[in-house]
Amino acid sequence: MEAVAGTSSEISIPRKKFKELPIFIAENHNDVLPFIYRCMGSKHLPLQGNTFIHLDSHPDMLIPKGMHADTVWNKHELFSHLSIENWMMPAAYAGHFKNLVWIKPFWAKQMKNGSRNFLIGRHKESGEIRLTSTDSYFVSEALFCLPDELDNTRQVSLEVATLGRYLESPENKDDFQELGKTFRQYIAQGESFILDIDLDFFSTRNPFKGIYQNAGLYSILQDLYYFQPPNEDQDLKSIQEKVQERQMQLSELETIFKHLQEHRNLHEYQGEASPKLQTVATLVKNVETQYPGEEVDWELVHDAGCTCDDTDLPHHVTSRKDIEQLISLSFAGLLSVLPGPPTVITISRSSEDDYCPLEDVEFIQEAVLKVLRQVYSPVSVILAYEEEEED
Repeated sequence: MEAVAGTSSEISIPRKKFKELPIFIAENHNDVLPFIYRCMGSKHLPLQGNTFIHLDSHPDMLIPKGMHADTVWNKHELFSHLSIENWMMPAAYAGHFKNLVWIKPFWAKQMKNGSRNFLIGRHKESGEIRLTSTDSYFVSEALFCLPDELDNTRQVSLEVATLGRYLESPENKDDFQELGKTFRQYIAQGESFILDIDLDFFSTRNPFKGIYQNAGLYSILQDLYYFQPPNEDQDLKSIQEKVQERQMQLSELETIFKHLQEHRNLHEYQGEASPKLQTVATLVKNVETQYPGEEVDWELVHDAGCTCDDTDLPHHVTSRKDIEQLISLSFAGLLSVLPGPPTVITISRSSEDDYCPLEDVEFIQEAVLKVLRQVYSPVSVILAYEEEEED
């Protein structure tokens, strides 16, 4: 009978163990969450306070827009609201994840390395999930709020670390000793935890860079959606003002592009004649000139713009040689300093939406599984994405 340590759950309860370590592989990253919930339901994972180790080129820590916080108590309704960028924080609000460890490659710039603690809770006015982290990643999405604006709060610990910086510069080395210390802060020996791997950790594209390229669309979106984050020394009130400023910016752009999607032009747009509207009008003209007669998905264009703030989505198509190094050195090294085997491993391919290059995904998956089998045998590999294709 396994006693669950205080870092993962405050209540000591018996924990089941799998005979073979399960590795669930899905296509879209949010589709791994139901498997984690299944492991909690079967009592292989604690219901509360899990540590979640997340290897990815992207944080995936946003929150579904317009979703009421209480939606997390109905898992089927919750799953219907989730997408690849916003599936972790609702589980944190529900208490299932307490410690989040994002392991990122050097080309991922959305958050700085280091540890931080913040509150996540239900916003008293909107009823939606919000949090108190001042990271620009959250502020630029208007997710930050003051602590006294929240109820039903929980504390979340977030650690960010980088692997594979030797690919950026030969003198850099992975510090596995320090990484092992970090893991032990959150996971006691023999304690359950989740290891989550997005294959785009090893090679990733920004799929929006190439849309309507002849019209210069992406560079215009970068300017249109740019957001200057608050300085690190700014007080909370100033940060709150920045959030309100960002909300107004995104709301105006969403309204403009929704009108475009519905009416296919801006002739009858009733909003204010702002500089942003003029820029969008120029963008429309460029696209119509370069792609005459094409049915443009303007809501997709808005979604692409929302990925731009003070950073862009990471873009680094890695050579096969460097992928092999990342797997055999960085990934294998990470596994060697974990405090024990994970309870469950989840893997996302992220290839159909072109985040992980389609031409490399099978190569990466095979190499990652080979290492996992060597370290954790016996394992049970569940190819959930093949079942999704059959459906």
